[in-house]
Amino acid sequence: MLAAIALGACESPARVKPWRHAPDPTAEAARAPGSPALADVSTGAVIRAARDHTLRIQLDADPGRLNPLVAPTLWGRRITLGTVFEPLIRYVPPEAGGAAGRYAPRLARSWRVLASGLEVRIELEPGAKFHDGRPVTSSDVQFTLDAIRDPRRGISHIYPMLEDVEAVELITTYELRLRLKRPSGWVLRALAEIPILPMHVYDGSLLAGGALIGSGPWKIAATKGATVHLTRNDKYWGRRAAIADIEFVYQPDAAIALVEAKRGDFDIIPALIPAHYPEQASAPGIAAAFVPLDLRPLRLRYLAFHAARPGVADARVRQALALLVNRRDIEKRVFDGLARPALWPIWPGGFVSAPEIAVPAFDPAAASKLLDIAGWKDSDKDGIRDQAGTQLRLVMVGVEHKQAMDSSGPPQKTERDYFVDAARRIGVVIEVKTGGESWVDKQLDQGAYDIAELEWTGMVDMDVSRRLGSKNPQIASSPRIDRALDAMAAAWDPAERTRLATELAAALGETWPIAGIVADAPKGLVHKRVQNVRVWDGWIDLSQLALADE
Repeated sequence: MLAAIALGACESPARVKPWRHAPDPTAEAARAPGSPALADVSTGAVIRAARDHTLRIQLDADPGRLNPLVAPTLWGRRITLGTVFEPLIRYVPPEAGGAAGRYAPRLARSWRVLASGLEVRIELEPGAKFHDGRPVTSSDVQFTLDAIRDPRRGISHIYPMLEDVEAVELITTYELRLRLKRPSGWVLRALAEIPILPMHVYDGSLLAGGALIGSGPWKIAATKGATVHLTRNDKYWGRRAAIADIEFVYQPDAAIALVEAKRGDFDIIPALIPAHYPEQASAPGIAAAFVPLDLRPLRLRYLAFHAARPGVADARVRQALALLVNRRDIEKRVFDGLARPALWPIWPGGFVSAPEIAVPAFDPAAASKLLDIAGWKDSDKDGIRDQAGTQLRLVMVGVEHKQAMDSSGPPQKTERDYFVDAARRIGVVIEVKTGGESWVDKQLDQGAYDIAELEWTGMVDMDVSRRLGSKNPQIASSPRIDRALDAMAAAWDPAERTRLATELAAALGETWPIAGIVADAPKGLVHKRVQNVRVWDGWIDLSQLALADE
């Protein structure tokens, strides 16, 4: 198993000076310290000999434990979900230009929701088998879902998805029912995310001594050195995988990864670092063999307003603050083009998957007008807006940014700096308080803030009611927001939720509970020989890929 490494809070990657050309990764790699793996010529020969049947993917972070339920990392789930372990339902991405996905059978041959909305009947694929030859049965499904629903198991990242399930009951060996506390379309959504585990392996412990036995089209062949090797399950119950072997290789050095990609050792580079984008992405050695890969992982940086605090209690003030976010400058100057402006958690393939509304431009003049209308004016001409003798001074909390100093100048400005400066220029004073993640959580719990700078991660087409609406008592809500969220929860079809998202966006635009800053938009590379690449939920459905002859 690969050694686990601690991952800190997401920080902006180091950037080169804007007036310099990006460094040549070949030269960088040549200067990098050698390692036995890189120095071993036979390793390269082995890689090239297996190239016709092997897909090789760079890991830019250690995947840690590969168990798909117990505290999985992002890379742990990418490696195992849909490959080694399978959910009951497959979430199929929309066609190009669309926003609504759809459900398709996976381990579940069929499912139906009874007219009351309080029961879901599931029929399993009778031919499905685990890698050890044992059949996938309703007992395995019951075991997996009940393990997640048991708070003592600590499966906190999935547990909320099943909170509307009252009981999981067996009908036959291949049939079961889910009894619900209330109608909830999010239950079906959960079934497209939850890997089904064999009860006979994981009943004693969900860690199972490190065993990784699923039902998917690949099996774990080895986790040796810096490589996780999957090999095709030739006894797979479903359609045979087109690619015989997949290797996920931990290579944290971006320069070395590019060199190895040029010589054919990598097929997928998930995300280029800012120093290599866009120059190296279009370099002849790369452009001839690779095409761009835009994974759009779900991470939104945003501002949350504590609506019970006097300074931000008025929706016009919150809208004014949203107009002071210079998203275009932040995209370019802070994230080097590897992010994109975003206002709400709503875009095709987003937390709410639906068409995206236009993101407002940076507009201090309009912000000033809104503050004037809300009664916040600089009555004593001291440069700070006030109302009834109280100055507009706000407290903003966020995670401390750890930035390296540029030896030739001051530190790089962050998105926070741009926002605070813009507010100060129109008479709004923002006091910034920072600390670690646990400190920020404490401030949020205590309500000791006016504005919180936060990050939102999750999955496509998810329940957003814990961050928006009356379930979050600190941010502004409205009956219209709650109605939209309730309607989305009651929708069993993803296409219906996409349609309802228009109403949610309109309701947010009346209330302004949050203001998005940017969403991550890393740029990666995929080799031209890799066919059928479709991105959904920030990753690729590896089971649909094939390799073309070179």
